[in-house]
Amino acid sequence: MNNIQSPILQSGRDPLFTSSNGTMQRVLQLCQKISNVDSTVLILGESGTGKSVLAQYIHNLSSRKQRPFLTINCASIPESLLESELFGYSVGAFTGALKHGKIGLIEAANHGTLFLDEIGELPLQMQAKLLHVIQHQEYIPLREIKPKKVNVRIIAATNRDLYEMVIKKQFREDLYYRLNVIDIKVPSLRERTEDIIPLATFFLLKNSSRFGISCKITEEALHLLETYSWPGNIRQLENLIEKLVVTADHLIDVQNLMEHFNPVAKASVSQAFPSSLEAAMEEVEKKLVTELYENLKSSRKVADVLKVSQTKAYRLIRKYCTLS
Repeated sequence: MNNIQSPILQSGRDPLFTSSNGTMQRVLQLCQKISNVDSTVLILGESGTGKSVLAQYIHNLSSRKQRPFLTINCASIPESLLESELFGYSVGAFTGALKHGKIGLIEAANHGTLFLDEIGELPLQMQAKLLHVIQHQEYIPLREIKPKKVNVRIIAATNRDLYEMVIKKQFREDLYYRLNVIDIKVPSLRERTEDIIPLATFFLLKNSSRFGISCKITEEALHLLETYSWPGNIRQLENLIEKLVVTADHLIDVQNLMEHFNPVAKASVSQAFPSSLEAAMEEVEKKLVTELYENLKSSRKVADVLKVSQTKAYRLIRKYCTLS
């Protein structure tokens, strides 16, 4: 049982912004290409795939990198407060308002980037006001009349199907096309299994340093991580590694992982590990015989390919295949 060091980490590159997966490599290349234009960007992907990290990456590569990068989660703020958070308000705008007024995130992000996470949760009324900001680069704070000019780049993200929401009249079509000037689809972690070990190792070292704990992970455990489906994507992987660094007594092995996978995941993961060498060999034999018979439709031809007697080939076909 050995601790594996990721080649990416050994090269000094950050695995969050590098990838061995072709789809993810194209995503990162697109981010680099669009970083220095002001077009709006719509980042699509499942929860936990790193959409907010990617938005920050685009900002950090841009000419706005010395300016603010501000985030608002449209799903986490009550609708009644969302407008004041985005647009700010003047003195005495409403009961309970700060006596000196408040600047909104749009103004605070001036000359920088405003990242609107979970944009699909933005109420329709607010969608119209956001559209005005994007089209005219101006906004009106609550209880004010005169518009204020602003220079801000908008990056939005969602795990929802915005086009379907447009069809259902749950999202404005004009805003959808304004946001979707450049769309980036982030692949799920199960679609980029080549990156699981580098990411796991990165999170292991990060949390070992953070907590002052020397922790290693076995080869078997790393292989198990690769076979898991990761419904929570990178966020789930990161949280699991952090938890295990703290609780696994300096060594993460297969048993540690299995204790933290849900029952469905345990069943699917356990299938990746045969119970014995004999079981593994039988599984290979079954797969080979089944595929050959499905293609050749003849015990004699199967026998010729496998270089066994036709009698043995027929016995194997009867064992593993459904004969018509």
